Amino acid sequence: MIDAAAYRANETNAKRAIASWRLSNINDPYVFQNQGFPVRADSFLDLAQILDTMQEGRFDYYMKEIGGFTDEDTSFFVKVCLDYIDFYCSFFQRERVVVPLSTLISHFVIYKKLLGYKPRFERLLEIGPGCGYLSFFLRDHKPLLDYTQIESTESFYLLQSHINSHVFGSLFAEHAVSRQALDDHGVYIPKLDWHNPFHYEAQNIIGVETPATCNHYPWWRIGDAARRRYDIVTSNANLNEFSREALFQYLSLIREVLADDGIVLAQCLGGGPPTYDTIFANMKSAGFVPAALIQGVNDPGRVFVVSNAVFVGEKHPLFAQFADKPPQFPMIDRELSFVNTMFFLNEEQRQEKRVLGIADILRAILERIERAGTTAKAPEGILSTPGLRNSNLVRKAAQLASPATDQADPLAQESGLERDRRWMMYRTESERKRLAGEVEGLKRTLEAVRRSTSWKLTAPVRAAGRLVRRLRG
Repeated sequence: MIDAAAYRANETNAKRAIASWRLSNINDPYVFQNQGFPVRADSFLDLAQILDTMQEGRFDYYMKEIGGFTDEDTSFFVKVCLDYIDFYCSFFQRERVVVPLSTLISHFVIYKKLLGYKPRFERLLEIGPGCGYLSFFLRDHKPLLDYTQIESTESFYLLQSHINSHVFGSLFAEHAVSRQALDDHGVYIPKLDWHNPFHYEAQNIIGVETPATCNHYPWWRIGDAARRRYDIVTSNANLNEFSREALFQYLSLIREVLADDGIVLAQCLGGGPPTYDTIFANMKSAGFVPAALIQGVNDPGRVFVVSNAVFVGEKHPLFAQFADKPPQFPMIDRELSFVNTMFFLNEEQRQEKRVLGIADILRAILERIERAGTTAKAPEGILSTPGLRNSNLVRKAAQLASPATDQADPLAQESGLERDRRWMMYRTESERKRLAGEVEGLKRTLEAVRRSTSWKLTAPVRAAGRLVRRLRG
């Protein structure tokens, strides 16, 4: 892990060592800065405000994009949610847990697309991980050998670092700080022990080299990532948010590290000013062409939440097939198996999937917590967290999303319209009861005041005040 002070100290040292100020500035997150996004974080508490961002209100849409969850999907997603809740409780030490379901499901959809291209991918490079939630989904990806992240926004970087430490433990390598052995920097220690005013004891140091599964690089250490090779590179919601110089820095890196049959996956091309045509032109000038482009409604009954693109490099077997095709949405070749397995996931299991809502997921989380003492399926170490022993933490969230009703008629079996209607009725009735209770409480308070001695003693003053107001009127 790393904190803000250590990050900035190392960033400052890096800027002083870099030969050109231009290289130092090309990775500034200017789009975030222009939008008022908190790019810096002075305290770990500042990170709480970016836990559920960039995907607000998209849970239901992502759920429909992949055609719903199988029982296995639901179990896995809930397990990840519990893992996140454990991280939140241990890190922030708060009892009211922000559960970022919209942001988590967006990362789950990315993970499913990665599996769709190469189910047993071993090496993944992610440029701009955002909240960093893909780590939670990669915890149990057994073939994983190297998951490398590169991030240039301080606040996101710090959040990612804490999550990676939670998920990967000693298999996490934080490269924003020096990983060299401790150095005394030439300090002289007196050899006359009986005159040693420092009471100094020589430190016992051993060298331990731990192979890292997760490697985390800041913008000033991008060159270190060039020594690796990756099956897939994913860069989501940022291809038109980099400065032109930073974009070509990353494209140059990708050319060096991407396997010949690897792909560049972008779930959302970003929210910056450059147009899609500009992105495609820049990608092609660096040797990458799109093999699939999908957005919006590209197939009957299918809606894609954001623009999706799969790029291949000059050494990829499909490059020649797409090199001369003008990029345009949609570009969907259903003859390519990876297009079907990445973007049309519900077709092979259509009958086994259900479209779940936020309330269903929260209820499933609650049930897993309540069954913690009797089930063997709960993730190890998660449900024993003191902050989770009180299941009311999640119960309150579940009740807010949808009130508990007859167990014989679960919400999951209702239509979306009926669920929305019942939810609005519940909100209206709850608001009516709340206001009625407040009115009754105010009445009791007023009666108590009127019976008090002070009320009786100040009656002449109130009468005089009323008389003055009438004369003025």
